[in-house]
Amino acid sequence: IIIGNMANLVIIDLDKEFSNIKQKNLSEVIASRRSTRKYKDQALTFEELSYILWETARVDHIEKGRAFKTFPTAGATNSSEIYVYINDCQKLKQGIYLYVQDKHQLALVNDSVDIKEKVNKALLRQLRGAQMVMYFTHVLPRVEYKYAHLGPKLAALEAGHACQNLSLVAEVIDAGVCAIAAYMQKETDALLKIDGEEHFTLYCATLGKKL
Repeated sequence: IIIGNMANLVIIDLDKEFSNIKQKNLSEVIASRRSTRKYKDQALTFEELSYILWETARVDHIEKGRAFKTFPTAGATNSSEIYVYINDCQKLKQGIYLYVQDKHQLALVNDSVDIKEKVNKALLRQLRGAQMVMYFTHVLPRVEYKYAHLGPKLAALEAGHACQNLSLVAEVIDAGVCAIAAYMQKETDALLKIDGEEHFTLYCATLGKKL
């Protein structure tokens, strides 16, 4: 449903231990969180990227056939998928990756020529030198079968929960996030190689090291 044959994709295992990440408490990250639109020219480390994805959107456990993530979903329907554009991260090439949430892996889905320019254009020139972009996408049939016409509302709430996780986690590594709802829909969906109808982008966020 999401990306077809995983066997044809480059799969990257992410770190699950974060010995170089200096933790902060919840009060600290809430107090320092601000929308950030200017970023330091400094690559993310592979460990930092792994940490961001681990804390933002991993599948924490599976119980009775339902997956429970680090953010709430309506009735554990899990309508969302997470994609990331990697602009500047150690050990990783530029490109768009699917975050495989239950296995904590990345799967490369698009490393086409001029990918940075295409991403920036689809973001209405809002990349601003960010080290990565996170895309929150939704497969509406996953939630509509249970909640019918409430599906779009619940999908939007789920994206908001996930983006708030990202905003707080970024503060731990002295990075900032800017949540973005203004982007080119068709172009963004095409970059992620999703159909734009049953599966579409709902929300984006840039992330980079703070100045």
